[in-house]
Amino acid sequence: MTGLRDERTRQSRELILTAAAELIAERGYQQTSLADVAKRSGVSRGSIPWHFGDKHGLLVAVVERLQEDWAAELAASPLRPGPEGALDVGRLATTAIRSDSTRLMLALLLEAGEPDSPIHESFIKVHDLFRDYICGWAGQPGVAERLPADLKPDALAVMVLGTVMGVNQQWSLSPHRVDLTATYDILTRMLQSLVGER
Repeated sequence: MTGLRDERTRQSRELILTAAAELIAERGYQQTSLADVAKRSGVSRGSIPWHFGDKHGLLVAVVERLQEDWAAELAASPLRPGPEGALDVGRLATTAIRSDSTRLMLALLLEAGEPDSPIHESFIKVHDLFRDYICGWAGQPGVAERLPADLKPDALAVMVLGTVMGVNQQWSLSPHRVDLTATYDILTRMLQSLVGER
């Protein structure tokens, strides 16, 4: 009996998190109410405080889940060593541009930008995951020595993350005006040219 109750509790929590993430990505945090989350998730409004305490607790849980999702995505997408990894970075960036996770990150960016925000540190961790992933490729033998001397792996990682976030913002606003295939090709060619792959 306890096992069944635990499973229902877990399922209820997941439904709430999924609904909250969708609504925040669509409307923003301030315009998303607990009543909206309850309606979208199909659980009672009283279940939300039971699981998360309050709206801020729910927000923190959404960002923690986002962090877990990105960590899993990056772990499942190893980068090939050397210049071939530029293709992998470009492909990953294009996938991230289309992802609901990136749209959620953009929706939460202003909220996370406040130093006293409950998600400030968690949001930094999400960015760090992506940057560390790119730095891991850019700092490895076969890539690091090919980068221009004044281009550090961390600067490259910041640029790639900025590209992902910026293109996602443009694509979200007007998908008919953003050619993601061309964007992927340009990003990949740029990365290949940086590491000497022509």
